[in-house]
Amino acid sequence: MLEWLLNRDVPDSEIGSALHMAKATYSRRKEAEDFPNYAELIALGEAFGISPRVLQIAFGWRGEDELILLDVEEMRLYMEQAGAALFGNEGVRRYIEARGESDPLAAAILRMAAKDANLSQLVEASK
Repeated sequence: MLEWLLNRDVPDSEIGSALHMAKATYSRRKEAEDFPNYAELIALGEAFGISPRVLQIAFGWRGEDELILLDVEEMRLYMEQAGAALFGNEGVRRYIEARGESDPLAAAILRMAAKDANLSQLVEASK
């Protein structure tokens, strides 16, 4: 996911360094069932300039109902990662419907959705 969000190759040594782990330790850790944990996502987000909240939602450590807490930049990152699935979330859809263009975050979501035909159709269908 880091490679996708950063649009570049991210070697294990760089991820291990961000987590303050030796490369060998990271190589073992990344195979664990609980990887990445909540704290590791915070460290990765801070090290790579990615919202830890976006990572925590994407990895299931926070519920999708917390999407409404994201700021505009975090929402852009999440939309890039989640795509049309974002509008399948009832809470997000209700947030957009209720606030529309009068709310800066809802307006930003609508503008971003307008750039993607699938997202635009979902937003229109939810109205």
